Amino acid sequence: MTVTPPDSTPSDSEPTGFEPAKTVPTKVTAVRRHVLKALVALIAGIIVVGLIQSRAHETDYQKALLQSLAAGGIALLFVFYQLQRASSAAAKARLVPASCLALIVAAGTLLRFESFSGEMVPRFSWRFGNHETPALKVTPLAESDSGELAVEAQSSTEEGSWLEFLGNDRTGVMPEREFEIPNSVDEITRRWDIGIGEGWSSFAVADGIAVTLEQRGEMECVTAYRLSDGQLLWLVEHEANHFQALGGGGPRSTPAIIPATELSPGRVYAQGATGTVWCLQLTDGEVLWKRDLIEIAGWTIEESEQAISWGRSGSPLIVDNLCVLPLGGPASASDEGRSLIALDPATGETVWRSGDQQISYASAMTMTLGGKRQIVSVNEADITGHDIESGEVLWSFPWEGKSNSGANCAAAMPAGENQFLIGKGYGGGSSLIQVTRFENTSNTSDASTETETFIAEELWHSSRVLKTKFNHTLVRDGVAYGLSNGALQAVDIESGERLWEQSRRDRLGQGQAVLVEDVLVVQGEEGEVVLVAADPDDYRELIRIPALQHKTWNIPTVVDNLILVRNAHQAIALELPQR
Repeated sequence: MTVTPPDSTPSDSEPTGFEPAKTVPTKVTAVRRHVLKALVALIAGIIVVGLIQSRAHETDYQKALLQSLAAGGIALLFVFYQLQRASSAAAKARLVPASCLALIVAAGTLLRFESFSGEMVPRFSWRFGNHETPALKVTPLAESDSGELAVEAQSSTEEGSWLEFLGNDRTGVMPEREFEIPNSVDEITRRWDIGIGEGWSSFAVADGIAVTLEQRGEMECVTAYRLSDGQLLWLVEHEANHFQALGGGGPRSTPAIIPATELSPGRVYAQGATGTVWCLQLTDGEVLWKRDLIEIAGWTIEESEQAISWGRSGSPLIVDNLCVLPLGGPASASDEGRSLIALDPATGETVWRSGDQQISYASAMTMTLGGKRQIVSVNEADITGHDIESGEVLWSFPWEGKSNSGANCAAAMPAGENQFLIGKGYGGGSSLIQVTRFENTSNTSDASTETETFIAEELWHSSRVLKTKFNHTLVRDGVAYGLSNGALQAVDIESGERLWEQSRRDRLGQGQAVLVEDVLVVQGEEGEVVLVAADPDDYRELIRIPALQHKTWNIPTVVDNLILVRNAHQAIALELPQR
């Protein structure tokens, strides 16, 4: 009998002695592998973001945040991809998309977009939280009460004044302090707390009247409030509305006031974000004259908004019977100049135009350089010095910037004999500039003539200090104080050496600051007011005062023992103990 042996050909699933066994991954193994990849990507993303943030202090928080968002976004996309593959392997392909959709819906339900921060980061708040601010006053006192009462209120003056942008001498420094440092917030009272229209203007104060600019719906307004109680005294408006997604809406500049004398009433000079310039009577808001800078420059409103997208921010400079403002306009406009315009403060007529550079968002300043008192203008791509009487450009210094990116926003600030400090954000840093005057004598057959030559040269530049964005440097006893990259700094002016810097935990963001004798009054971006000792040796915080409830870019105003603060929603007069 013949026995047929079984088939000895090995099957594909059976191991042999010559090749290893093949295994088919299970669902659990595949899920674990994708989850592990997602975890690795998440950890890697956290490490990369941490490294970027660790260098933000020395570079720029805005750049660091944008880089962090990019790195974190890429990492999260990879995480979601791997989680989706894991859920598909587990036969739950809709789990990740459904979870993401649920998170988006929950975020949209619970959170609302407020604005962008000074570092261009979206700001959100709880949708159902308490966001109440005082109601906007819409009826001036003169219209709601008797005329006799309104006049009496306006004539009730106070001693202190803050006449224009950054104070009476436009340096942000007050030589004397009229308030004591409170031991606690219980010693501080709110003299008034009112609603206010949009805008980044600050208060100018004279004769017991506080004047500012604000946006009320479609109307751009100059408003005056009684300093004693915050009562609206008068309002002048015209139809205009500037809005930019990152910068928000409303006027950007601060009015200037010429106080009343025995011979003339007080006057207010103000510029809106769309180029309207007013001269108003301080007591009642009567319009004395009005000019349109866009019309003077030969632009359309669309061309202006495109070229200067953040809105006209230059505050009027009143000097030697002139009202000086940045002008702007196309490069081919004329030979008259477009950097600055000087108006007759009594009539509004043009006195001179000067400079061939496009404007920035900085305000013109006066200072003595090279032994000559002059106007200093920070333009889009340079800094220029101008003769006050004629507007003639005396010197220029390159200071690169673009009005739509890396913009110049901070004004030049005097920093010693023939010197000024200039700073900018976006990683730009700061420089100390010295202006020197030379006398040139030339002999001709007829006569000997003498001319002046001014040279501006950089004494030092640092990308590590005074990276001011839209705040300003404050100078006292050879030390410069300022918010640099959102943190308060003290810097030795002569050397450019950083003496101290506020810790990252305490940084106040893109706020504002002024110096009152020996105390820095700092308005934090989140709304709180912080008093800091102007001490070159160390950062010493004196007191933190809860104040405003929303993002604040407005410069605080100090009058006697009052600190006036505002933002796009609310204005408060904080009364400190009298010194």
